[in-house]
Amino acid sequence: MLYTVVLLILLLKSPTIILSLQCYVCEGGFTLNYTVTSDTVPSFSKCQLISGGMCWITVIWDQNNHTSSILVDSINTMFDNYALKHIIMASADMTVVHQHEFPQVNHSFGYVCLSDKCNDEMSLKQILRSLIIEDKFAQELTPLLEIISPFDAHSAACYDFNNSTIDCPSTDLDTCQRCQISVDKEPPSSQQICATCPYYSEDANSISRQIMFLLDSRTQSQNIAKINCQLKACNSIDNINRVYKASKITFDFGEFFKNLSNNNL
Repeated sequence: MLYTVVLLILLLKSPTIILSLQCYVCEGGFTLNYTVTSDTVPSFSKCQLISGGMCWITVIWDQNNHTSSILVDSINTMFDNYALKHIIMASADMTVVHQHEFPQVNHSFGYVCLSDKCNDEMSLKQILRSLIIEDKFAQELTPLLEIISPFDAHSAACYDFNNSTIDCPSTDLDTCQRCQISVDKEPPSSQQICATCPYYSEDANSISRQIMFLLDSRTQSQNIAKINCQLKACNSIDNINRVYKASKITFDFGEFFKNLSNNNL
């Protein structure tokens, strides 16, 4: 559940222990039996303001059951001299763990911010007004995640290519359990690809789309699609393009800043 927030933290510089911000903490979070929107955000009246180094909010929408969960908290670290103070990582993903199981589809975002009270109720409402996450994964891509057991990496013909500037695990056909590919199309002029059949892989077949939005500069810095799959040659560029085509993640910066006070950003 905290994957998105953890990922954002790892993208920042090495932390130091500094408690200099006022952050909201909602003990236990919110578990909602409906799809939360900007009009149905629960009250933060029982949440506490505490001293922290970094404030954050995570929202996960279970698309299968039409439920939501919200976590509002702080981390007791701060990243000195870091120019980006407010970041959102939004994603859509679909996972199949067991054979013949209906795929699980989730939408989510993690918001990390470095200003006083930046993870308050109004900020969450503004994010929900500004963020759009849509997908047709279940309708269009479910067959791509068929489970193959046992999986034979030697005959799976996984695509093997790497021009990524980040770590890309090497192919190991003796231990690999599924083909993998990750592509970042941001910026569009320098598409980065990591396609492999690695020693270690996630325990499920899955697809995902992720975009990072930098609120301070009103830009996006990542546009990533990923596939973990077991069908022959399934981690292809053609299939990655299907993931991009079957999903949409946008953020309206103008809408976000329209009613947000300067105290929050």
